[in-house]
Amino acid sequence: MRKEYRLRDRAHEDLLQDLLHARGIEDTELQQMFLSPDFERDSHDPMLLPDMEKAVARVWDAKQRGEKVAVWSDYDADGLPAGVMLTQFLKSIGVDVIHHIPHRNNEGFGLNENGIAMLAEKGVTLMITADCGTTDTQQMLFAKEKGIDTIVTDHHIVPEPIPTAQFALINPHRPDSAYPFHELCGAGTAWKLVQGILQKHRPENYMKGEEKWFLDLVGIATLSDMVLLQGENRMLAHFGLVVMRRARRPGLAALLKLLKMKPTTITEDDVGFMISPRINAASRMGDPMVAARLLAAGEDDNPAILAEELQALNDERKGVVAATVKEANKRLSEMTPSPLIVLGSPNWRPGILGLVASALVEAHGKPVFLWGREGGDTLKGSCRSDGAVNIVECMRGAHDVFADYGGHHGAGGFSLTEEHAHELHPKLEQAYTSLQTSTPAAVEVVIDREVELAELAHALRAVQKLAPFGVGHTKPLFKIPNVRVANIKMFGKTQNHLGLTLTTNSARAEGVAFFSGPDSFQKPITVGSTYSIVGHIELDWRGALRIRIIDVL
Repeated sequence: MRKEYRLRDRAHEDLLQDLLHARGIEDTELQQMFLSPDFERDSHDPMLLPDMEKAVARVWDAKQRGEKVAVWSDYDADGLPAGVMLTQFLKSIGVDVIHHIPHRNNEGFGLNENGIAMLAEKGVTLMITADCGTTDTQQMLFAKEKGIDTIVTDHHIVPEPIPTAQFALINPHRPDSAYPFHELCGAGTAWKLVQGILQKHRPENYMKGEEKWFLDLVGIATLSDMVLLQGENRMLAHFGLVVMRRARRPGLAALLKLLKMKPTTITEDDVGFMISPRINAASRMGDPMVAARLLAAGEDDNPAILAEELQALNDERKGVVAATVKEANKRLSEMTPSPLIVLGSPNWRPGILGLVASALVEAHGKPVFLWGREGGDTLKGSCRSDGAVNIVECMRGAHDVFADYGGHHGAGGFSLTEEHAHELHPKLEQAYTSLQTSTPAAVEVVIDREVELAELAHALRAVQKLAPFGVGHTKPLFKIPNVRVANIKMFGKTQNHLGLTLTTNSARAEGVAFFSGPDSFQKPITVGSTYSIVGHIELDWRGALRIRIIDVL
């Protein structure tokens, strides 16, 4: 979709004040609270969450009676750190606990009866979920039949009437919740159970504040799961990064060393682009426990070897994604052009199709729907929008084709039976066409401020005070006018990233645009020409200032 840029009115000479006001933070006291997150002030009472009292009592009873407890977590970069955090915490207070993570392709999201039966055989009598379980009524009833109580910690939408099969349902989205913040991720919700237990039963040897060392895991999850980065989430992300920079977790330190990243300068971008994809790669390629073992590793667990194993899975994931993108592009070249891309193959792994879809959207500028199969008769797929339409609304227009579907404006997932696969493209194209008629031809993008190339270091200091960034708190977007392109280079293993050297008479800076080339922007780039650059100001992995290029005008 075409972008039209508008420069925001300059309300204040001071850049930081201007950026705060543009984000609706105008009161002086609120500005100070925003710029200086405080753990005590920004944490809400966990006992305000429904069922917290009974959940805490049940966990403590299990500890006192020596029951075997299982933490059942999701396998992504929210649920998996949540599961490691809960498991390590429960062990630290003397609970007999094991961590179970379902297989993404063989078992799917949430609880399943085979896994529950296996836990029952191991003697588990209490199961605590992390980032899943809210709607798994039948599975929890099955667990009850096996003598297992279920405490759900989750943040997915709660259906009405509220499920009753669980022993306790801790979820900030419960309609009967008095908790003042509803946007916690899965790990954030599990963290409230930790806080609740310590509020009621802090062991004598558990120093006040010692639990904060688990915030690196909560921070990874909060920054990975695209939750609103305001209020309590901003605090959790902030202190999560503080703990990560201390590099106390041997597995995470080993991974950063392998990636040649300095722990002391780690940012939310490093979490989103370097750490989270590797955590997710483990489940996409079949073994989420590799990532769990890395995050839980002590010095005696060979963290360097675990880091290399996770990196190998990520490299394998990259190879599978690249091969699938190549196959999809070949098939597209042989097909009749369409306003959207709908492809599938029984040989494609469902776990990597979201990444493939994103690459195809980047290359073709169209909505993409892809399906694959791995175990069972059901086809599973992922979809991504080009920004022109809401991808869920598009699927809703073709709802009779799907067995299930869901997501948000830009991304989603679906399942369908093989007999409906041939109907998918025409039904989606019809739905897309009807939605497109009401979609504007261009999207307006607001630029926060125009700054000269020589002012970038000053602007960066203001940007860093506003970090970390995420959903609901986006990075400031700048326009840097009248800069000359002194050099163009392509870099990366497949030479698919663009690097620019930008100059004026008084300044010089580097710019980068990933998965882009000189012809990827509104104006094609040539050496020696002068442009206006639209982009973000940041530090690269070495700590050097650069511009993350969004467009060239």
